[in-house]
Amino acid sequence: MEQTNDLTATAVEATVSENQQTEQQVSSSDAAFEVEATFELPQVSYEDVLTKIALRHPEEQVEQALQLAIEQEQAAYTAAYQQWELDVVEAQEKRQQALAHNASLDEGSEGEVMDVPELPEAPQIDMSRRRACYRKEYVEVDLALSTEQAPARTEYDDEACVTRFYPATEAHSAEQIAKVQRARFKNSRSALLAEQTVEVDGLVFDADELSQQRMARMLLVMADEDSTSWVLANNEVVQVSKAQLFSACKLASEQQTALWIGE
Repeated sequence: MEQTNDLTATAVEATVSENQQTEQQVSSSDAAFEVEATFELPQVSYEDVLTKIALRHPEEQVEQALQLAIEQEQAAYTAAYQQWELDVVEAQEKRQQALAHNASLDEGSEGEVMDVPELPEAPQIDMSRRRACYRKEYVEVDLALSTEQAPARTEYDDEACVTRFYPATEAHSAEQIAKVQRARFKNSRSALLAEQTVEVDGLVFDADELSQQRMARMLLVMADEDSTSWVLANNEVVQVSKAQLFSACKLASEQQTALWIGE
């Protein structure tokens, strides 16, 4: 009976041990899966980013994909650079050995000349692939007021991931620039005058040059006690007296004079 109990106890202990080992293996496997899942990122290439641009995906999505592609490229570059540093150390040792061996041959030792290995080239990031995905900005330049002659150029802002395009410019003289500025001022003044209004007794009149001419003609034929129909700035038709029309014409003329003197 005691022998049977001993056998049973041994069998139970073996079963428990196997279960513990199984649980440990499952736990280790789960932990490894979690670690792998934590560091597993979707692989995004610059070609994927260009496809998103071509398909007119939202700018935010394009920028997120580009950032992910840059981070993955940078991680690959870092790993390659670290490996390159190890390869350089190894190559330098082989170079020293070869150089020392060849130097001994010069002193009369027998043997074959050893090839001196070249140092490996450092890894480089091809920025052209990255920059092809940058957001494009076309810089506005006032070509008529430029003072320097320069060809069209492209600048890359790698921090903001933006490509800026500058147009070609010409060198204009100070006299030419002054003429352009004068012409622009006149145009802006005329546009501003066309939008002028004046207010008399709560009535808003158009005050451009044509309206002033219309008011002046009407004032010539009106008696002091007369009134006439007039279209206001808001297109409302009202009755205005000669005095009101005279005040509006006078204010409009003074306003125009202020614009001209302001040059």
